[in-house]
Amino acid sequence: MSLNNKEEMLSDIEAAVADDEGLRERVRGLVVRALTQRALDPEGMREVMRLTLEGVGAGLARRGTDAGGALKEAVQGMDEAVARSVYAVQMALEESWGSTRRFAETDLKATAEAVKGLENDLLGTLRDSAAQSQGWLRNELTSLSEHMGRAGTDTGMQVRGVMEKMNSRLLSASLGAMADARKDAVQLTSRLSEMASGILRGMADVLDAQFRK
Repeated sequence: MSLNNKEEMLSDIEAAVADDEGLRERVRGLVVRALTQRALDPEGMREVMRLTLEGVGAGLARRGTDAGGALKEAVQGMDEAVARSVYAVQMALEESWGSTRRFAETDLKATAEAVKGLENDLLGTLRDSAAQSQGWLRNELTSLSEHMGRAGTDTGMQVRGVMEKMNSRLLSASLGAMADARKDAVQLTSRLSEMASGILRGMADVLDAQFRK
């Protein structure tokens, strides 16, 4: 993400959080849009989450009232956006499997590695932001991260669904059903990233259209 894009995202998130109207939906849409270039890129997705929380903190400082409720709404929007990116990966996988493409076991494992830690990344980003914050924001972020760690996240639910499907495929590969896939498999990670980004971009367009109504 370029410096200009980072600054634009921070500004957009801050403006969204400073306003009550459609807070959760606006944050979700902005994060989905930012993630369209980060499919299957865990470090890039962590960067988007860090920038989101930075913008959230700046926006909350402008509100002055009901900061706790607004923070929860904003973080829920971010969680839903990351979950949608995982769902886009699942849709890309199912589209590929449905078209009878064969994948190497190592490629499936690489894709699994890219998504399985996203819930921990989300909660870890919340904890890191709390540690770098002060006063009420530090307390609220800490409390929210602890609550989400206990109750679970939309991201975690989506990750578990994808992993179940991928583990089934990995088992088939291990049993030899795709033993010769290494020979003719394309680079799955880059292809899936492109497909998932396209699917996610379509979701972002739908979210934008719904919010403008």
